[in-house]
Amino acid sequence: MYNPKHFATQDLTLALALIAEAPLGLLVGPDAEGASFGTHVPMFALPDTGDALVLEGHMARANPHWGWLSAQRKVLAIFSLPGAYVSPRFYDSEKNVPTWNYAAVHAQGEVELVDDPAEKDALLKRLIARHEPPYAEQWKGLPEDYHQKMLAAIVGFRIRVTRWEAKLKLSQNRAAGERARIMAAFKDGTPPEQALAAWMDRLGL
Repeated sequence: MYNPKHFATQDLTLALALIAEAPLGLLVGPDAEGASFGTHVPMFALPDTGDALVLEGHMARANPHWGWLSAQRKVLAIFSLPGAYVSPRFYDSEKNVPTWNYAAVHAQGEVELVDDPAEKDALLKRLIARHEPPYAEQWKGLPEDYHQKMLAAIVGFRIRVTRWEAKLKLSQNRAAGERARIMAAFKDGTPPEQALAAWMDRLGL
């Protein structure tokens, strides 16, 4: 993606925080004819991977994308926070135009399928632990035949990321006073604006 230096970061901790905050990613890879095909799917980063970035997720077996990916191996995962409009009224000069602030992570890598029932069950339990730990007991208590039916209906995947980039477009290119006005307005704004204000605060802007 186009990523000017003042918006780019090489901080893996920030990239992981964004993925955790916006786990519904867009998985992009080729279809049978080599054209781009996208699947919206929740993913999460595996812990304790050091400087490496490994993502896990799953999709419906009925989705042909997993078969195409297993043949091509290469994949791009995109994560982004909801963006927000930035009005030129926050700037010192009238000679300015609107823009849009947002934050995104692009992760490219090689995908491997996870289709063993026990491995898929472990993958699902990791996902449950991230989003709704109390549901683990309900999942565990469901009938075994239902477990097997649900596991058979999905294909898990793991992406070993070979290259990633993060873009935090949060008005770093504006004067301090302008950023302060934008942050103040965002803090009192919509949920997406408030989320961006929190990221501006995290970066000390």
